[in-house]
Amino acid sequence: MCLILFAYQPNNQHRLIVAANRDEFYGRPSDSAKFWETAPQMLAGRDLEAGGTWLGVDRQGRFAAVTNFRRSAADLTKTRSRGDLAHRFLAQNLSAREYYHLISPNLGDYRGFNLLLMDDSGLFYGSNERHDLLRLEPGVYGLSNQRLDCDWPKVVEGKAKLAAMAGQTDLGAEPLLELLLDAGDGRPFSNSFIQSDDYGTCVSTAVLIEHQGKVSFSEQSFHPGGLSGDLSTFNF
Repeated sequence: MCLILFAYQPNNQHRLIVAANRDEFYGRPSDSAKFWETAPQMLAGRDLEAGGTWLGVDRQGRFAAVTNFRRSAADLTKTRSRGDLAHRFLAQNLSAREYYHLISPNLGDYRGFNLLLMDDSGLFYGSNERHDLLRLEPGVYGLSNQRLDCDWPKVVEGKAKLAAMAGQTDLGAEPLLELLLDAGDGRPFSNSFIQSDDYGTCVSTAVLIEHQGKVSFSEQSFHPGGLSGDLSTFNF
């Protein structure tokens, strides 16, 4: 993922609201979101090159997502897939704290990452830039390819836009997906949506998880040049 805007416990209806863009080379093979044959409880897209996922949920309402962290070229020697971090959490029956304790000895094997994990005990943020696991308080957050709540315009302004709608108990996927289409105004890191012939926003995802367990998951795909592809929606 390259932008994740999310509201944790913003109202008495929703436990988590997420609007997220995955930016990648269009030619990198991937599958759209589905329940995996190898992990039937997990709904997520799949990176067919490395085998992991950038964002997903499971039938218990657990959530995981990962973004890359902008770091030096020395990272190129670290080839372990960051998408494996989200995939393994959703494929196993461990709490967020148990899972992070399990992977902590190997955090240096990955290029820089930010990781979000949510289970029944809370929503957590981890990174191999900080190593500890931070439990997040209720609120609105933004995560891109820097630290949580960095000052990039697409993060700051995206958070403000999400905060303006997150109190709505009848919120649906459509306004969340529209929020992600902001092409920016020319300032560095102001464009939530990226389009070109070879690299850009491949997938926009809206997730709403209610306190009572209902999950709504919508994924809009995009082709080169920012042309809209298929829209998939799951409710369970």
